[in-house]
Amino acid sequence: MSWFSYPYSFYGRNYYMGRLIGQVMPSAGVHHIMRLGRESYEYPDYMLSALHVRPGMVVADVGAGSGSNSLRLAKLVGPYGRVFSSEIQPGLLGQLLMNAYTHGLSHNVIPVLATHTNANLPPNSCDLILMVDTYHECTNPPAILHGLRQALKPHGRLVLVEYRLEDSWMPNMYDDHRMSVAQAKLELESNGFRLTKLYEFLPWQHIMIFDKI
Repeated sequence: MSWFSYPYSFYGRNYYMGRLIGQVMPSAGVHHIMRLGRESYEYPDYMLSALHVRPGMVVADVGAGSGSNSLRLAKLVGPYGRVFSSEIQPGLLGQLLMNAYTHGLSHNVIPVLATHTNANLPPNSCDLILMVDTYHECTNPPAILHGLRQALKPHGRLVLVEYRLEDSWMPNMYDDHRMSVAQAKLELESNGFRLTKLYEFLPWQHIMIFDKI
């Protein structure tokens, strides 16, 4: 395996396979993460409807933030399903717990404190793992992907939702917080996944679905 397959640093920034890794949004930016206008162009319910999440499923929301998608997933999997909400920042996990309690969903939302190298999901536990605007910030993609691959059941799916780098311009969005399909395929298919579906119906984002191989 060549040096290109490992994360590396250059002038204080991290890179992987030629891609500049995005910097993590701090927990102080929770109001930005939950901004009211976000749903008007990300359409989270429309996005989730394409994933066919069913009652009783075990799913993970990696990079869960304050829980916007985790709460939606909890409603979809119902009382007999589970949502692992994996987040690297304790402050955001605390906000997520409060939001789950407020919405009466704390019974099936399980908070998980992640690290830069591990989402800390149980092995062979997940039917689906969702990462919304998160993968591009992972500082050690091979380590994270290894753990996610282990956490998926044999026919489980990994879903990346990322802002399109292919679009020539996007408001208030740096290039290191966007990804192309080609780059995502390069990175994930080098780490034991295969792109099986690509949806482009969202205004600004790719929905990329990967199976483990």
